Amino acid sequence: MTDSLTGHGDRPRPRLSPASIASVAVGGLLLCTWFWVSMALLVAGISTLPALGSGLLLLLPWLLLMQLIARIERRRAVAIHGLRVILPAQRRSRRRGAAGWLQNRWYELGTGAFWRGVLHHHLAILVTGLFFLAFVALLWCGWKGAEISLVHGPVELGSRELSRVALAVLASVSVLLAAVMLGLGALADRGLARVLISGSEDDLREQVAELAERRQGAVDAAAQERLRIERDLHDGVQPRLVTLAMTLSIARSAIRADPDRAERLVGDAHAEAKAVMTDLRQLARGIHPAVLTDRGLDAALSALAARSRIPVGLEVDLSTAEGPVLDREREAVAYFVVAEALTNIAKHAGATRAEVTVTRGPEVLHVRIRDDGRGGARVHRDGLSTGLAGLTDRVRATGGVLELSSPPGVGTDLHAEIPLTSGPTADRALARPTTEETSR
Repeated sequence: MTDSLTGHGDRPRPRLSPASIASVAVGGLLLCTWFWVSMALLVAGISTLPALGSGLLLLLPWLLLMQLIARIERRRAVAIHGLRVILPAQRRSRRRGAAGWLQNRWYELGTGAFWRGVLHHHLAILVTGLFFLAFVALLWCGWKGAEISLVHGPVELGSRELSRVALAVLASVSVLLAAVMLGLGALADRGLARVLISGSEDDLREQVAELAERRQGAVDAAAQERLRIERDLHDGVQPRLVTLAMTLSIARSAIRADPDRAERLVGDAHAEAKAVMTDLRQLARGIHPAVLTDRGLDAALSALAARSRIPVGLEVDLSTAEGPVLDREREAVAYFVVAEALTNIAKHAGATRAEVTVTRGPEVLHVRIRDDGRGGARVHRDGLSTGLAGLTDRVRATGGVLELSSPPGVGTDLHAEIPLTSGPTADRALARPTTEETSR
């Protein structure tokens, strides 16, 4: 996804401030120290790559450090210069733990934002450092001029003599130019940040691509839902309605010749009509359950757990006061994630127990379903078993991710992260599912 970092309510800041001036001094110190260390690591790492890849021992730590520095530079641009920084879309690993962290670091290396951040970091040090060195040199000239004027008096330069007044003027001009160097350094630092890390047309194109991805997820989810409704109507309700119509037709034909049989047939039709009504209610519950609207997500999940054919341990914590309101759309997505997962567990997992945990953070709703079944679940889109594929599309349409871990013989762990805002979320991007669903 994309995100925008802004400083203090998006109010524009002065181009020159004590913090921006101080950043020039820090740039001077870094130019004399870290800049050369960084460049030495880069050059040494690249030059020793042909030696059986030994340069990776230098390049990998340097790249990891640059990723951290790129984030710090973005925060500095917001805090010091008050710039609006757009974080472009980035793929995120669907794995957990150290493997997922390493894969995310690899994905970040392929983004233009990272390399622009690296370039900005070194250029900012170089430019601000040179301005700071000019400031120090001019300040030293002003100090020495004032010292000579006060202590030694007039100075002869060749055939000319500089009076105390001339020396004082030169000292004052040097100090003034030194102050100008600091201001120019701060403006140059701001300009580099605006050009390299505050966002570009490439970032906007990536935002459009991400929105297209989410739209496709919504379209796919709607198509899956339509196919499910058509299948349920065709395979369930429609044959029962045909049977009901035939029963009533036979009863109408026998109402005079055999009233007792006609009465039995009408009774059968009445029972069948009530059964069809139950099927329709179940179908409507699959579209949007009434209990979800009337009593909320906690009660709806409790009803799901109570109807499950296997024991279900349910833990729901929606008490976080911070963050946006949990709206109807995200409640429905969380509900259907749990409903489809419990259905799959009952049909395919061979499990003896399931655990459902729903917790709300400040920005994300976490839904986790575990079972102790045979495992081996996958997400596939072959048109035969598309339940998890439909859930993936539902979650993706909200800007979230659905992670599936199902080693054979261990059980299944399904984890959905549903953002509570419709806008972009920092440092999060979506990728299409790469696994395939199979019967367990």
